[in-house]
Amino acid sequence: MPGIPLRILVGPKSQNFPSLKAFCELADNKIGVFDASGKLLMGELSVTSARVPVLLENEPIGFVTGPPAHANALALLLGDLAIRESENRALGSEVLHLYREANLIEQLSEQLAALLDLSVVSQFALEHAQRLIPATCGSILVMENPDGVLRRVAAFGGPLDDSAEAMGAIAPGSRFASFILERGIAEIVNDCATDPRALDSERVLGALICAPLRSGQRTVGVIALANTAAGAVYSAPNLKLLNTVALQTAAAIANAILCAEMIVAAQARAAFAAELQAVSTVQQLLLQSPSHTTANFEVESVYLPASEVGGDFFFVTTAPGGSLTVLVGDVSGKGLTAAMRVAMILGALHGKVLDDPADTLQGLNNVLIAQGELGFTTACCIRISPDGEFVLANAGHIAPYIGGREVETPPSLPLGMIPGQTYEVVQGYLRQGERIVLLSDGVPEARAESGELYGFDRLSGLTLLRAREIAEAAQGFGQEDDITVLTVKAVSPRN
Repeated sequence: MPGIPLRILVGPKSQNFPSLKAFCELADNKIGVFDASGKLLMGELSVTSARVPVLLENEPIGFVTGPPAHANALALLLGDLAIRESENRALGSEVLHLYREANLIEQLSEQLAALLDLSVVSQFALEHAQRLIPATCGSILVMENPDGVLRRVAAFGGPLDDSAEAMGAIAPGSRFASFILERGIAEIVNDCATDPRALDSERVLGALICAPLRSGQRTVGVIALANTAAGAVYSAPNLKLLNTVALQTAAAIANAILCAEMIVAAQARAAFAAELQAVSTVQQLLLQSPSHTTANFEVESVYLPASEVGGDFFFVTTAPGGSLTVLVGDVSGKGLTAAMRVAMILGALHGKVLDDPADTLQGLNNVLIAQGELGFTTACCIRISPDGEFVLANAGHIAPYIGGREVETPPSLPLGMIPGQTYEVVQGYLRQGERIVLLSDGVPEARAESGELYGFDRLSGLTLLRAREIAEAAQGFGQEDDITVLTVKAVSPRN
């Protein structure tokens, strides 16, 4: 049976739900939608005899009952929606299949993220490219400064130097490299001997494939492979694969260049305290502003690190339809290590479409697992629709509070501990004027000079206050850990 559950197409969270509900109302609600097992998904059981199957690839995934005309129309509509969903999934599956078929791309991405040395990053990426694409020589050329010159940082099939005679596919003076760098578009040259751009040393390369290393708005260099074997040619799939490698490599190279620049800057500073202050400033920039007001919600956040840099973080984003997603978390450990992990997590969140909180936490768990032994991270993610309906998932973090009462969440492990960990969701409703409060353990773990903990018993009353008041109360009691408080208040009238 085709793997598109009909409940996904007609469920209340589906974007199709309002239209389908209106269709049922036009039929005086004398129409029902059932899955293949006979479970009612929408409408009601009709007394009429019409029972029309919903087909996907000529196989039923459910059926519609009701007046024949309405049942047929709705079955056709659902079949069309199923086809679209199947096509979307097939497209995503095709991309994933490319990664799995290569068997090294995902591994390359994960391992490159942990490398910060430019030469090591480049050589590692080039070796992986050689395993994926047939080549007798290759090289990576990098421009470390936007206005600088290309430098060969990795090569195989010849000595690692910048001479044009070195058989490392292309040298820094190559017109192929300059052309790719200027245009920013990958290219295949299957007859280097006749190409007018080829240097004398490059005419023996036979087939050449070259891709730009582009990170954000900047092209940091090029990666090139060549095959000197008789009759060797490169194809579009080879080019697509090299572009994928280039995309992963460019980000790692940009990070390595950035890291090198940061190390040079840190060495020039007189004291370690100045370095900590710089990292603290970067972390504050990564965290968002303390307020984030939309047409439906008023968001307030307070972040009080216990030292120059902290391990707490939060993230707020809105969807085009007005939904709001917030995430609050806490990484284990202290100091620069924790701050770097926070930066990595926030970097993984930026630019992503955060829809299902459980999927968001599962994705972050995969990112952290891929980095190796980095400790663990607790996090709570919640998505609130404009009408106040919310879905949240919790990964070992303190549960949220609404109206001074804790929102019960199922027990779960923090992020970064077990590969493939999944997270259950909790659903609820935030009424107009109500405020949901997410906080870090720096609040209940505040400790007075006498040794007394603030504790969880006082949170019920404390969480009725605004974010700033909650944070300052914990800090005044005796701050020992980072304190983060984020509140979301429903401010728009509900229709």
